[in-house]
Amino acid sequence: MDCSTDFEASVKSAFGALMAATKAAARLPNDISFHRTLDEDIDARLDRTGQRTLALANTLWTKARSDPSLGEIESTDDIALRTSSGQWEAAPGFRAVVEAVDTLLEKIDVGLDEVLRRPAHRLRAAVGTQSAPMVTSVAAAGGRTTDLKLVHASSVPRPQVAFKDVVDNSVSTPFVWKIREKPNALVPLDYGLPGATVAGTALGAHLASLGIGSHTPRGSGASSPRNDADEPALFDLPHPYAYEIKHQPPPAQLFVEQAPQEPKDWDETPFAFVDTPAQLIEMVEHLEGAAEVAIDLEHHNYRSYHGFTCLVQISSRTRDFVVDALALRSELHQLNRITTDPRVVKVLHGAESDIVWLQRDFGVYVVGMFDTYHASHVLNMGHHSLAHLLKEYCAFDADKKYQLADWRIRPVPAEMLHYARADTHFLLYIYDRMRNEILQRGRELVGQDVGTPGAAHFGRLAGMDVVAAATQPLELTLQRSATTAMNRFVKESYDADHGLGSGGWAALLRKWRHPFSPVQMAVLRALHQWRDTCAREEDESTRYVLPNHMLYALADRMPTEPAALLAACQPTPPLLRLYASDVARLVVQAKTRAEERMAEFRGVIEDVHSEVRPMPPVHTRFNEPMDAADDEGPATDVADVLTPELMSAAAVLMSPGAALFGRLDARPQQESEAMRRAREIRSNLVLTVVVPSAVLTGAEDMEVDAPAAPVAAKRPHAAATAAAPANQPVVLSETYAKYQPEQAPKQPKRQKTSDLDNLPTISLGDISSS
Repeated sequence: MDCSTDFEASVKSAFGALMAATKAAARLPNDISFHRTLDEDIDARLDRTGQRTLALANTLWTKARSDPSLGEIESTDDIALRTSSGQWEAAPGFRAVVEAVDTLLEKIDVGLDEVLRRPAHRLRAAVGTQSAPMVTSVAAAGGRTTDLKLVHASSVPRPQVAFKDVVDNSVSTPFVWKIREKPNALVPLDYGLPGATVAGTALGAHLASLGIGSHTPRGSGASSPRNDADEPALFDLPHPYAYEIKHQPPPAQLFVEQAPQEPKDWDETPFAFVDTPAQLIEMVEHLEGAAEVAIDLEHHNYRSYHGFTCLVQISSRTRDFVVDALALRSELHQLNRITTDPRVVKVLHGAESDIVWLQRDFGVYVVGMFDTYHASHVLNMGHHSLAHLLKEYCAFDADKKYQLADWRIRPVPAEMLHYARADTHFLLYIYDRMRNEILQRGRELVGQDVGTPGAAHFGRLAGMDVVAAATQPLELTLQRSATTAMNRFVKESYDADHGLGSGGWAALLRKWRHPFSPVQMAVLRALHQWRDTCAREEDESTRYVLPNHMLYALADRMPTEPAALLAACQPTPPLLRLYASDVARLVVQAKTRAEERMAEFRGVIEDVHSEVRPMPPVHTRFNEPMDAADDEGPATDVADVLTPELMSAAAVLMSPGAALFGRLDARPQQESEAMRRAREIRSNLVLTVVVPSAVLTGAEDMEVDAPAAPVAAKRPHAAATAAAPANQPVVLSETYAKYQPEQAPKQPKRQKTSDLDNLPTISLGDISSS
């Protein structure tokens, strides 16, 4: 019976079979072995039933066991043993079986929750219902009190389950446009798209589904033959409104100083919460007649990998709207009629993320934007937040109580609506005041130098030299706003080998203040990759799957059993508990492979330096970037800690032991080998390793060429010329202090024999001009 078609009937059928088997087993006599000797038919049937049961148990066991080295269960002796007194006691495999059963039950529980939350099932209302919103205080650093509150509910149904557009977090498929029509266009939607090269690709299929033609890009001539090596570039879709943003002139009213229009009183301004298609159409028709509109978004990214927009706030001069972006997600593309109209000024604040979220979730783009964040920089204001602008121009103190609110909560509490509405209610008045101030500033500074340090107005108009016209500062604001509007959403890739990117493990390694061994580093990389993969598949944030501090703890302890793994992470994240056996198995595999490779690495070192005795490590920090070499030779800006000995250590890091951590990215050909190896250690510190002391003196004996000695540092330092103590390991780390050699034994104090007779004689010729 198919569980997905008739869930209730499937549950009843499975429960009935379980009850029948339980009752039959209970009716078996205690002397079953005696009856088997009397009846061959009973003996054969019991054997067949036992083998079938054992086969079913092994099927589940092999999929849920934490240690892949454990073989199949052959008999009850593998799980439980009967003592001489007739009692049962746990066998060596009992604990592993219990952990496997717990894992299976956790997965069943999560699976049932997901099934029951789907709209197709009548039991959805009984599972996953939202509790009442709660407010929790957030403690500040150092135990200080704070007014910041976290508004949340204990259980909020995941809205992305009901999205019509399926969430795709995979790295193998690119982000493609959601826009299907192009209002207020100067050029067609397919302008600038690749031509015949997209035929047969996922991009070509998507464009065909949108009704967009596949022709040669304008101005590119004949289409070139398809090159599979260049296929990733085919998915780098251009901004569909790039031409309009660059060529649409701003409305004339922008450059005319006008009296600011104060916003209506809060209670007198009509307000509507828009959550139906009919209300959305009515709102768009009202906004089409406006000269300016203010826009803001509320976003959620804790229970989603890329996040999603929950609310869209829009205000005109006369009305305020808050749009339920979860309920109208597939309808909000209609906002393009307003947001792409060059006659309507779109006022946003700090729209760097808002622009990306609008196109990612709804296919909405903005043409003709005025970003008050950029305006605050042009006016050289001391603070640039929206809260500061509200207080400066409107004497309104923004309530930060709901800054960390969970905007998925439905219905939205009245206090949260008040907070969201305030972001746009006053924004058009702020725009009036700032526009007038920029125009006044432009008239005052015409012909004046604003780009030379020391000038009277230096810093007020960053990026300008001399103000040539009164409108130039306002044009600069619009230019920066247009650059922000050109932002495009691009899926974040994952670099498992090098850990690069904002979400890579290299960035986390820089924050960790304790050195990892090579084996721990290998476990960290494996866990980090599992976390990213799990977050993409489950559409959860990486910090929900496994917070950073727990990732550090697991890499440090390297637990190989589910129980130890769960004990290291308290409170245990739900997905980590669900996949505890899989994660424990992953730790075992990563640890085993790393130890095998390190054994090979140690063998190479021991063959060269068999008489070296280990000593305590010395921490050396590489803390300054290194300039790339030019055509004339290596750069002279070599940090003072890069001694020849440490350069030799870097050479060994690139030897067979480096295979444990992956190959670093390539650099230009003109960069010397020594500079490249030093840069690789300094830039990311892909791992934290312990280099035996023999490396410092005998790297030339290995099969890796030792790099040449670096040029003297610009800033001399004691560590730059002092060699590391002999036979002493060195720990390369980004978080520890610079290398400090062991001080020489203090000499015994000399007895004072005379007052001034023993002082050295210094002549003027002994003193250099330096």
